[in-house]
Amino acid sequence: MDSDLLRLAARLLDQETPYAIATVVRRERPSSAASGNTAVITVDGTVHGWIGGSCTLPEVTRHAIASLAERQPRLLAFGGAAKPRSDVISVPMSCGSEGKVEVHINPVYPAPRLVVVGASPIADAVARLGEAMGYRVVVADGADAAAATEAGEGPVGERVGILDGQFASGYASRPRGAALYAVVATMGRGDEDAVEQLLAARADYLGVVVSPKRMGQVREYLAARGVCGSRIEKVRGPAGLDIGAVRPEEVAISILAETVALARAGSGVGESVAEGPDGWHSGAVEGAAAEGAATPAGATATATDPVCGMTVPADGSRPSSTYQGQTVHFCCPGCRARFEADPAAYV
Repeated sequence: MDSDLLRLAARLLDQETPYAIATVVRRERPSSAASGNTAVITVDGTVHGWIGGSCTLPEVTRHAIASLAERQPRLLAFGGAAKPRSDVISVPMSCGSEGKVEVHINPVYPAPRLVVVGASPIADAVARLGEAMGYRVVVADGADAAAATEAGEGPVGERVGILDGQFASGYASRPRGAALYAVVATMGRGDEDAVEQLLAARADYLGVVVSPKRMGQVREYLAARGVCGSRIEKVRGPAGLDIGAVRPEEVAISILAETVALARAGSGVGESVAEGPDGWHSGAVEGAAAEGAATPAGATATATDPVCGMTVPADGSRPSSTYQGQTVHFCCPGCRARFEADPAAYV
């Protein structure tokens, strides 16, 4: 990867923007790609770098978006793999060159942001252990952030003092796939307001350190405030897995284990990871891209060439034909000619 792409990748992580790295790991002439060619692809389908021409780019982009949705790497073999393997996805190579290319796609995510609300021993333990796990920790303990930081007081992480509407709106507009976990450990002091703000921030995990009885009161408060019932039910309270935790550090471990379980299972309170209108992290991205049902904002719409099965841009840049009132897109004039000679054979 060249220095410009490295700087871009670092900048995207600083901006908490997920991306996929696509690398050509093998090729056979006359493919235009070369081994080592690399591109950075964001979830909106924007491609930075070079991994080959129009015969491979649309498919690589589609699989990069799907890889980000599934949080799993992929190895694509255009024109067939040298040795068929179960972990390789075969993709038709319909270009006249008939070269072969293998592309590895690896999704990259920023570290989850962990918001800890409260000044209790449990809040302190969650913040300290969260930082040890690599989370970006933000502490809202009701204290004056500047004064506490100057005095060196309080737990690790960035301090914001209190939560407010500006905090919620800022996190609600974070990039898709940038995970936000939140733990409210105020010991009953202002937990309703904190939970409401964090729901507005679309936290992917929201756990409250409370008794079952107190959690019932919090749920009643949220319902009275008009919060959707399905969102309320996904708030974890009492927070944490049932491991018999007693000490603050043990409770913190049980809570952070719950965030790990969430990340691996792909379900949560907010919309940025599990419930977004675009289906992010639900597996819907790949299906939509494959069927042409939906396209992420900013990405180029695609279609499937009915002759060769290749995914092609549906933006007018490739040959097309009209059949029964519908526009049909092709990878090349040859496929269009074969289709027009006998449309019934391909529909």
